[in-house]
Order: sequence, then structure tokens, then C-alpha cells
Amino acid sequence: MDKEQTFPKDIWKKACKFGFIGCYIPEEYNGGGLGFLDNAFIMEEFTRADPGIGFILSVTLGAEVLIEYGSDAQKEKYLAPVPIGDAIMGIAITEPNAGSDVSGCTTMHAEKDGDTWILNGSKMFVTNGTIADHLLVLAVTDPDAERRHRRQSMFIVETGWDGFESTKIKGKAGMGASDTAELSFNNVEIPEENMVG
Repeated sequence: MDKEQTFPKDIWKKACKFGFIGCYIPEEYNGGGLGFLDNAFIMEEFTRADPGIGFILSVTLGAEVLIEYGSDAQKEKYLAPVPIGDAIMGIAITEPNAGSDVSGCTTMHAEKDGDTWILNGSKMFVTNGTIADHLLVLAVTDPDAERRHRRQSMFIVETGWDGFESTKIKGKAGMGASDTAELSFNNVEIPEENMVG
């Protein structure tokens, strides 16, 4: 899998069956109700076999944000399917010009149009970018906010929506089984209820 740079779907499904995926997600959303330390122990054991295989636990990336700030409806729709293997999620923050400096992410913009937000821009090095069913995406919504950490908002984007494209990044120096992608958003329409927080 590392050589072929393919995500280990069979191992992921088996890990879901045994409760290894999303062990820190609350039980009411199909998780194990444990903690982040428990998740770290599990990932450590998977990574002992192969770092890329260990990254199958990262199919929950962004779950932390939904647990803390998501609405009940968002958790039911987007969080609950993940631990049982019905969905893969990810979080898209890094931009070509900003690395992982969250406050420096300024190229991805979302503009309000009635009851929808229109998303445009690109993200880089997104884990699960080509295999995710939905992603949490950070975008500038208030560029004139006095505090730079108040300029962005987060949205849940379904990867099947018009205007979304993902391109797999190949040739990484290791962790080939972990899916990594460049994302492009071209006038992606996001319903108001998909804004997080």
C-alpha cells in the first residue's frame, strides 16, 4: 500500500468494526466515548506496523471541531457515520501561501448570497482529500475583522458538490497509504446550515 500509495479500505473497515476509528467521538454519535489519549495509543500501535496504515485513524480529522462547535443536526449527519465506516472526513486548512498558519490563510473566500455561501479558492496537503465524503473547510468570511483570528469561518463541504475538485499528491517521502491532495473550490454553493459554530 505504501509503494502503490493506496488507502487501505479493507483495514479501515475492519478497524471501524472493532471500534478503533473515532474512539474519542461520543457514544451518541457511534463513537467509543473515550478520549484523545486513547486515540493516540491506538494510532501508536497501528503506526508500529506502518505510518501510512496508522493514518487510517485520521479519517476522523475535523471531528474534534464538530464535537466542540457543531450543531446537533451537523453531528448527526456528518459525525455519526464516520466511526461505523459509512463516511470519511477531513479538514482543509493549509493553503499554498500560508502553510498551516491558520490566521495566515487568506486565499480561500466564502461570500454570502442569500441563504448560501459561495466558496472559492484552493487548499494544499489535505489528508483524505480524494477519499473524503465531506470536509471541514476554513475560509475567509470577514476580511475586515479587526482581529485576524476572527476573519475566517469553517464550513462542512460535501465532496460531491459542483465546483469541488481534488487532485492526489503523489511521490511523498513516506506514508504513501495516507491520502493527501490538493483541493480546488470553484463557486461551490454551501447551505447556511453547513457553517460550523
